[in-house]
Amino acid sequence: MLLHDRLSTSILLFMTAVGLWGLVSFLRGGTLSGSLAGALAIGQGLVAVQILAGVALLLGQGRPLTPVHYLYGATAILVLPFAWSYLRDRNQRLALLYYSLVTLFIAGLAIRGISTGG
Repeated sequence: MLLHDRLSTSILLFMTAVGLWGLVSFLRGGTLSGSLAGALAIGQGLVAVQILAGVALLLGQGRPLTPVHYLYGATAILVLPFAWSYLRDRNQRLALLYYSLVTLFIAGLAIRGISTGG
């Protein structure tokens, strides 16, 4: 499915950009801003749409090259909400660093998902 393929590239580029934006902001002494929090929500939305496209592809008899592809998708959809639940009442400067690293982790998951998806 073309949508599933293109979304994976979009997630890779978007999460990398958000992660780098967050790291630069952290290094400049910033805290988690509304703009960055909004970008995190958009990124999570992209991942959710990617999962839905993958499920539609699976129902249409599309299969990845290896079953570990499902693990990458499940991790990608769960890691940001878990980070949010852990960081929501913590220091917002430290949260900025963690969110930035999580978005880069999701970009890495996108790379692995692309390589195992076929």
